[in-house]
Amino acid sequence: MSATFRSPPPRGLAAKTPALLPDTADSLCALEPIHIPGSIQPHGVLLVADPSDGLRVVAASENAGLLAGGISSNTLLGMHVAGILGGEFAASLRMQAGTGDIPGEAPWETDIVLAAGAFEVAVHSQDGMVLIELEPVEPRDETEALAASRALQREIARLRAADGRLEELARVAVAGIRHLTGYERVLIYRFDRDWHGQTLAEDKVEDWAQSLDGLHFPASDIPAQARELYRRSLIRWVPSRDAVPVALHRDAGWEAPGMPERPIDLSFSRLRSLSPVHLQYHRNMGVDGSMSLSILHEGQLWGLMVCHHRRPHRPSPGQRAAAAALTDAFALRVGGAEQRGVDEARRADSHRLAELLAHMAEADDVTSALTAGSVTIASLFGCVGAAVVRSSMVERLGSAPPEADILSLADWLRARGDDEIFHTDHLSAAFPDWVHAPVASGVLAVFLAADRADMILWFRPEEPHLVSWGGNPHRPMVPEGGSILPRQSFERWVEERLGYARAWADWELEMAATLRHAITEVVIRSLSRIAELNDRLRQSQKMEAVGQLTGGIAHDFNNLLAGIVGSLELMRSRMAQGRVTELDRYIEAATASANRAAALTHRLLAFSRRQTLDPRPTDVNRLIASMEELIRRTVGPSIQVETVMAGGLWTVHCDANQLENALLNLSINARDAMPDGGRLTIEAANARLDEAYAQRHHDLEPGQYVSISVTDTGTGMPPEVIARAFDPFFTTKPLGQGTGLGLSMVYGFAKQSNGYVRIYSEPGQGTVLRLYLPRSMEDAAPDGADAEAVPPATAPEGGTVLVVDDEPVVRMLVGEVLRDLGYGVVEVADAAQALRAIGNMRRIDLMITDVGLPGGMNGRQLADAVREIRQGLKVLFITGYAENAAVGNGLLEPGMQVMTKPFAMDVLATRIRAML
Repeated sequence: MSATFRSPPPRGLAAKTPALLPDTADSLCALEPIHIPGSIQPHGVLLVADPSDGLRVVAASENAGLLAGGISSNTLLGMHVAGILGGEFAASLRMQAGTGDIPGEAPWETDIVLAAGAFEVAVHSQDGMVLIELEPVEPRDETEALAASRALQREIARLRAADGRLEELARVAVAGIRHLTGYERVLIYRFDRDWHGQTLAEDKVEDWAQSLDGLHFPASDIPAQARELYRRSLIRWVPSRDAVPVALHRDAGWEAPGMPERPIDLSFSRLRSLSPVHLQYHRNMGVDGSMSLSILHEGQLWGLMVCHHRRPHRPSPGQRAAAAALTDAFALRVGGAEQRGVDEARRADSHRLAELLAHMAEADDVTSALTAGSVTIASLFGCVGAAVVRSSMVERLGSAPPEADILSLADWLRARGDDEIFHTDHLSAAFPDWVHAPVASGVLAVFLAADRADMILWFRPEEPHLVSWGGNPHRPMVPEGGSILPRQSFERWVEERLGYARAWADWELEMAATLRHAITEVVIRSLSRIAELNDRLRQSQKMEAVGQLTGGIAHDFNNLLAGIVGSLELMRSRMAQGRVTELDRYIEAATASANRAAALTHRLLAFSRRQTLDPRPTDVNRLIASMEELIRRTVGPSIQVETVMAGGLWTVHCDANQLENALLNLSINARDAMPDGGRLTIEAANARLDEAYAQRHHDLEPGQYVSISVTDTGTGMPPEVIARAFDPFFTTKPLGQGTGLGLSMVYGFAKQSNGYVRIYSEPGQGTVLRLYLPRSMEDAAPDGADAEAVPPATAPEGGTVLVVDDEPVVRMLVGEVLRDLGYGVVEVADAAQALRAIGNMRRIDLMITDVGLPGGMNGRQLADAVREIRQGLKVLFITGYAENAAVGNGLLEPGMQVMTKPFAMDVLATRIRAML
């Protein structure tokens, strides 16, 4: 690619004072630990272009005239990249910038030939600007690149053939990098978990007496800001330590009047000027030219490949590329090399852990399983001691600290946070009162439950060793003046490290977590079994009580019915004989027995009753589709209703009418859980429940089912509410807004249908209630075959009343009273029929409904649903329950009233006239 320059008239920067360049003093280091702002190294040229303004150059390094044979760089400001580097380059750059494919850590690299010669180009975007770095290519670079490419193949082959130990791989890698690049010293600098560094391997020329091999370096040598940059930008080089930085000039027209100067972030620029403190380190070591490459392992900064030269040294682009490739090849083998050293220990501990888990699964007591037998917790992780803490009790194994000190440590661990696992290899640093470093400098603690009362502890002894530092790590880096000063000496500083144990490996922490989960499962399984047995015992006791109660009720009712039936028979007999004067006595007797029966029923609670079901093959898809509009009207416009119809759905064996009522009930519950609106999804799918699933749910038989899910995006339920959701009369709603019978009736319907029901919910995450109904091997009846006729709606001048009651005699009596009063009457047996009838009725003045309706939707829920459709509709509840809790203990909305069964027909007529 070639390009020529045009020379526009000088712009406003010609008279602007050049940016002040910092001298060798390091006063700026405290402000900028990465590079000197506003300047670059002189071995390349930097252009900054604005892609939103046609790639106009808004800043350029002072030496940018090199691109055109030495003209003033000020003449480039305001020009477009196409006029400087050519239209073809600008078009390619525009395409790269438009796709967002040139972040700072992944620059676009290419080459270009200009009038001034050939250049290597690296382009990246930062803060909305495009930074273009151009480095002159010398005639020898191409030859060196070809030689580096050939040499790279040999070095990679040597690396591949090397012993798999990390030290050997590092030795081969540093020798290869030095051979490829011509630097006098190459070393691998490895970070530990605290970001202290250590030279793992070094290769250097013989006449350089200074050696950094084996030295440690404190974390302060490379600040966190630099480490993060090294993780993202993988190569850096300084051809000459003492080269004078080149200022970066800016177009005055780019700055908005009155606004602060916009900074240009050079963090990812390969030409950025290194901070004085960095260069002073090199000066103290006698290093002039340098290069470093990042070694990444599993996406994290593992270490650095560091190259030094005592004189200025600029590796060619080809040499740099070869060095980067060999560094990457070494990085790929780091994981395997490190793993090799721990595999044997891991395999042995995995075997011990498997034995321990098997023993624990058979043991009755968890603590004895962990502390007794041929394999115990003390057998793991190469520890000298262990302990199990159960509240204030301690079981010690091996060389463990005294019981009192373990309890003190346990109290400290409980108070320090809520992590499930704690570990350290230097306990005395975090817990100064600890005096047992010789046997327990390292500790691994695993909490067994959320209350943190019980835990397992493993102890490791200290392993004293010498650390050879590159200079005194304890010498302060910030003198009284406040500026950062690098260490002036790199002589070895040796100190003995005490109180440190061998660090805990990641795989050891994973095994500890596995053991914790296994113990938790054993404990939870035991507790669950106990809870299940308790539930069965309570159910057995409840059924025994119910049996005793129903026996007593049957006895009393039979006596009362005998009085009523006998009185009626005698009345018929006397009327046939014409002896009507004796009728009053029998009427009074029958009435008295009936009143006693009413009193008895008023003393009973409304237990869940067993419906008389009519199970038939049912097409669930067709049933849901037929109910969709009804459900939409019931839940209201603020809730989006979605139905998911599965293809190839099996038919189910159930009572379709009861299934409709169950879905209506669940939809209303979902509506109540979404007061601000949301989404309701009804979905059906085939399900095969296997033996393993059935064993986890003891009241379920394995087999083929159809799963019907009702999902909402509402408030959700905590575990304690889920546990009681199916209990009769349990409700979380305020008084007057729920009876607690709906879900228990759904549960009863599912169980009677040989099915199953489950709740999945979390607070704030919505709820899924899933019905499993058994598959039918027969086809469903065609549409309309079992359709129930909705009674015609009449509307005489007196008005129309809807009567809802599952007892035909009651419906007949109430209907007769209404007709005698001149009202039109529509009679239905349950809530589903009522909602269908209302959809067909043009006028409705009053709804009289029983509270205890079948099918899962009670009278109060029906009233709430109807009032969503017919706002302000008057409702008269008639209930046979001893208490009126079903309608809110008297907390009724305006237009609602309640009467208790049985009632006199004339009293009913009076109440109806008053309401209408």
